[in-house]
Amino acid sequence: MTARILILDIETAPNIAYVWGAWKQNVGQKQWLEKSHIMSFASKWLGEDEIFYMDNRSNNNKGIVTVLYELLNQADIVVAHNGQRFDLPVIIGRGVVHDLTPPSPYFVVDTFQVARRELRLVSNSLANLCEDLGLPMKQDLKKFPGFQLWLECLKGNDEAWDEMEEYNKHDVVSLEALYLRLRPYVRNHPNVSRDDTNVACPKCGSGRIQYRGYYYTRAGLCYRRFVCLDCGGWNRVRHSEKDKNPNGRNAT
Repeated sequence: MTARILILDIETAPNIAYVWGAWKQNVGQKQWLEKSHIMSFASKWLGEDEIFYMDNRSNNNKGIVTVLYELLNQADIVVAHNGQRFDLPVIIGRGVVHDLTPPSPYFVVDTFQVARRELRLVSNSLANLCEDLGLPMKQDLKKFPGFQLWLECLKGNDEAWDEMEEYNKHDVVSLEALYLRLRPYVRNHPNVSRDDTNVACPKCGSGRIQYRGYYYTRAGLCYRRFVCLDCGGWNRVRHSEKDKNPNGRNAT
């Protein structure tokens, strides 16, 4: 058995308020007409074909947040692009508003943060990363480009909602491909393997590993190092061995 990994992407409505300008506006409490809510989300379990989609066509998002909490309760790991600063705080924030009890603990792999830390590309947006890495990209919107899609959805346009579903689902497909490409580079990736008897790759759970050298700590401890022959990630065994320094001295 391996960890359950949830690929998740949400779409939110814009805030609506009375303002006097276009830049650096301070919006007072009485200026709000309508605050943002979750319009839709798409998700899938890593390695499975089915994509789950749900939309919410009102500003009361308790129903959709309740479903999102149920998914989080099933997940060991949640993969989201900018999820640590946006998707997950938005979901949890709405859950607190609706007095839901916290979902069970889960680990977040944020592909935006991984790209920002490990790569140096022109942009860390999902679209640009997929383009640069040759991964599946979301298709251009057919009828409602840019903000027009959100505007038409808020007006109740069924065609726009159909396009929102396609947009949201394709983001999840792109996100899964991006996660799999970046997974070997994720530092401190949670261990997805639950095999306590054999050494396996903690990032993908594969038992196809090859030992290559040793990892030395400043304290003089030594660990066998291995590479996964499936995902390409590097790691080390859990328990240290005797010092492998040929001179017999502690490594530093």
